[in-house]
Amino acid sequence: MNDTEQRIKEALGLLAERTPHPGPTLNALRRKRKKQRNVFMIAVAGVAAVAVLIFAGVVASDRYVPPNPNDAGAALVPGAPGALKYQPHWLPVGFVETYRSAHDGSTERGWVAADAPADAYGGGPSVTLSSGQGFSGQLSEWKDVTVRGLKARVQATDTLAVVEWKAQETLVVRVDRVGHPEATALRVADSVRADSDAVFAAPFKVQGKSATTFGGTGPDDWNAQYSPGRGPFEVTLSKRRPDFGGAPSTPVTVRGKQGVVVGGGTVIVQEGDLWITVTSNPADKPDDEIVAVANDVEIAPNLDTSWIRKE
Repeated sequence: MNDTEQRIKEALGLLAERTPHPGPTLNALRRKRKKQRNVFMIAVAGVAAVAVLIFAGVVASDRYVPPNPNDAGAALVPGAPGALKYQPHWLPVGFVETYRSAHDGSTERGWVAADAPADAYGGGPSVTLSSGQGFSGQLSEWKDVTVRGLKARVQATDTLAVVEWKAQETLVVRVDRVGHPEATALRVADSVRADSDAVFAAPFKVQGKSATTFGGTGPDDWNAQYSPGRGPFEVTLSKRRPDFGGAPSTPVTVRGKQGVVVGGGTVIVQEGDLWITVTSNPADKPDDEIVAVANDVEIAPNLDTSWIRKE
């Protein structure tokens, strides 16, 4: 019996202890008309049925058993557009969320040390939780384990560990450059719970497609990106002025104001206190095509960046 089941059992036991003896109530009911008795019994049966469904739903949600769409447990399944769906309730000390992504039905959230640089994923300790897609790499041999009673598997090296298991969908915890990576990854995985509140709120759209990644060092230092992989363009929206790196630049009109073409294949323009960068892939597209993409960027109103590096 898990902790949730035990707590529910104890609560029901306490309720039973406080319930008065049913004799007087039943005697009074027998004096009522048969029709009233039938209505009462139907109501009691209905309440009992709902209670069973709710109890079953709570236990099913707690154990990540996919609920039947027809029962009360289905209401506990997060499914809002852009929902990140899951969240770990234990992380190494000092870790804060710095990164979110959503693309083609899969999502990912990332945490780093509070004082880590923006590019921490390139060389610093990190923890990520992804859903909707399994781990495709190979670090070592998979080992069978369990996560909250569900079948799972783990592979690890001295610096990196990955735990994968199937809840309502495939979940993967990855721990990189954190002490005791396998033990840490398993502890993080065991703390994962459904989270229906957190969503991936894309900061912009371009050509009808939403940004796929969003993160940074804080609410006032972040960037978001639309990167379709093999697509013809990559778009970045950032609070930080892009570094031209000494590349030659040529003025160009973008979004009704002056922007620049940098080094061929990249257009940069400032929009309010934000910077839009569009890069063609490969870098052989005509400038007017790149400018057209920049003109099409729709910046979301009321951007929520409060979650970035939040303690």
